[in-house]
Amino acid sequence: MNKKAISANARRQFVVRSTRTSARLEQRVVPADHVRSSKAEKFVRSAKAR
Repeated sequence: MNKKAISANARRQFVVRSTRTSARLEQRVVPADHVRSSKAEKFVRSAKAR
């Protein structure tokens, strides 16, 4: 199998679509007033920095 380079934007769109689909299939809903914990925010910032 050959590896293909994909843009960061394409990868992000794929992850967002996959996450939404997974949540819909599992009937999970995130409340509108949900606030991430400081540990989760730190993780998200480090992931975005990559």
